[in-house]
Amino acid sequence: MVITMAREYASGGSEIAQAVADKLGIPLYNKELITLAAKKSGLTEEAIAASENQRSGSLIYSLYMMGNTMPLADQVYNVIKELAAEGPCVILGRCGDYVLRERPNVLRTFVYAPLETRIQFAKSRPDAKDMPDRLWETQLAKHDRARASYYNYYTENRWGEAKNYDLCLNATLGREACADLIVAAARAMQEDDK
Repeated sequence: MVITMAREYASGGSEIAQAVADKLGIPLYNKELITLAAKKSGLTEEAIAASENQRSGSLIYSLYMMGNTMPLADQVYNVIKELAAEGPCVILGRCGDYVLRERPNVLRTFVYAPLETRIQFAKSRPDAKDMPDRLWETQLAKHDRARASYYNYYTENRWGEAKNYDLCLNATLGREACADLIVAAARAMQEDDK
């Protein structure tokens, strides 16, 4: 069983993913995907991370592609496929649901939350800046646009559309409740496959 999780920025999806991985005793892969892709490609982690924020028309992308045949995004996607083949895990973001679309035993999840909840969560983070709520709204929208742009560019789907996922959860249910629902869905999916 592999669980993929996409999420709105500051919805608590990262914490829910960690709780799911802990409850199931399986690894969670997030930023580690960049580290692994960098090791395989010979590029720096910074170059791989920067490519996630740039589409194929960018200068960094063009420079990289001059000496390589595999797009940077594909390097990360290959790492996702390899990790899924190794065994159960949670893949956070990076189009995991789409990358593993042809693989059986994948539970595709999406976590969202109302704007007010997301603002409060973002403001409670240790590294949060003191800003008025209207500026937080702008920041959250900017992050979500970037995620949607990346996802929509590299996949045939639309980011955040319920039909692309097996389970969509409102994080206001609570992080533990969301994690428990994902675990229950994963276990039910495994039982159906037997």
